[in-house]
Amino acid sequence: MVFVKQQQAAITAYLNYAVFETPGQGPYLETYISVIGSSVKAVKNQHSNYQGAVEIAIRFIQNNEIKSARKYVLNGPETTDTLNLPNFIDQQRFVLPNGEYTMEITIVDKNKPDQQPFLTNIPVKVNMPVDKIAISDIQLLESYGKSTASSVITKSGYDLVPYVSSLFPENISKLKFYAEIYHTLGTVGEAEKIVINYFLESSEKQLKNVSYASFLKAVTSEVNVVLGELNIQNLPTGNYNLVIEVRDKENKLLADQRSSFQRINKEIPLNKERMQAIDVSNSFVSAYKNIDTLSEYIRSLRPISGSTEIQFAENLLKESKLELQQQYLYNFWTTRNAEAETAWLAYHKEVLKVNKQFATYSVKGYDTDRGRVYLQYGAPDSRNAVSAEPSVYPYEIWQYNSLINKSIILTNPNNRQSNKRFVFYNPDLVSNKYMLIHSDARGEIMNTRWQMLLNKRNVTSNNFDDEKVDDNFGGGVNDNYINPK
Repeated sequence: MVFVKQQQAAITAYLNYAVFETPGQGPYLETYISVIGSSVKAVKNQHSNYQGAVEIAIRFIQNNEIKSARKYVLNGPETTDTLNLPNFIDQQRFVLPNGEYTMEITIVDKNKPDQQPFLTNIPVKVNMPVDKIAISDIQLLESYGKSTASSVITKSGYDLVPYVSSLFPENISKLKFYAEIYHTLGTVGEAEKIVINYFLESSEKQLKNVSYASFLKAVTSEVNVVLGELNIQNLPTGNYNLVIEVRDKENKLLADQRSSFQRINKEIPLNKERMQAIDVSNSFVSAYKNIDTLSEYIRSLRPISGSTEIQFAENLLKESKLELQQQYLYNFWTTRNAEAETAWLAYHKEVLKVNKQFATYSVKGYDTDRGRVYLQYGAPDSRNAVSAEPSVYPYEIWQYNSLINKSIILTNPNNRQSNKRFVFYNPDLVSNKYMLIHSDARGEIMNTRWQMLLNKRNVTSNNFDDEKVDDNFGGGVNDNYINPK
């Protein structure tokens, strides 16, 4: 099972799939697709309501041969509110023998067919053994309830609405899921007792969290159904696995299955007690034994830290406790990336780069405005540095075609901004300390009189309504801002 999200195309969509089995008939694969309503054009239908529509094509390819394919039109929900277009949810089933495939999915906006489509190719493995206990993929659910009529979302007498994402934000308090267990009858024996455990574990260390665990007692059957939920209201931000395992009456493990997900929970504040419970003995941070070096590593995280993290880190650094700092650095990266060490090393490489380029005699590069912006948003698409323009302080204009704030732990489509600029200037003319005086990016300082400030070297104005000055001889501030080079 894998989650795919694509938003580079005009259509924003999420995709997940799960493999199940029909006893005596073989395996089948279900696809779950969620198309974000705001990314699709809605037009008036015959009922005078607004409605979007997409054309979806799904193909399963094996050895350059199409083994199964389907093409259909999915109509979105009708609405009268064009500012809050509802999302599309779709589920399909494909009978596929065991084997490896490439799943190719194309989604086209029916009302804007010339726009760039959603297109993805995913390697898929169908592997349902017939001679031993097997567990289906775990289907995450938005909701479930007793079915009144059979439909494509019906299984085992329940209507299961899929949750098509691996991210559980703080407004979701329960993790709901469905799975099926096969062949316990033929493997363990008739009318034998089994125990089905389900619990959460950390994704990296795979340590069971006993606070988020439950179990079912069952008797062997052709198919044993697992329909459960866990309260994750107080589950801290991080990367986790949902685990289902089957054990016999002697507690011997017979089979297990995992599904990874991410939790973001700003309501659970950082605290020392929770930090001290983190085991870092076999992690990458255990190699950092020098307290001064480790403290410097933590300080360098400020540009991509949230406000509560910055405050917590400042208090932490005052204590100068090696293990607690190791735990903080480890927790910081594991809550952001499943490949925590790789992410940290890539970030530290950028820190070294900004320290070399932007540091002053008394300030580290990551603590300067240019260093902070570089680390928080990445390298600009264009950087225009002007050091000798008449009547103007030395300045730089950075242009970003696409901007994502890395201080937000888990990004979402609303975090992406387009065509944003940052203006820095150096009023002391001597040091390398350029200060940010204006940006049109959300959450940054916006100063409509920034051009007056740049020209303050030789131009004064007591009129606070003045926002621009006439370009002096050799001056090109306005042109450099409008047309970044």
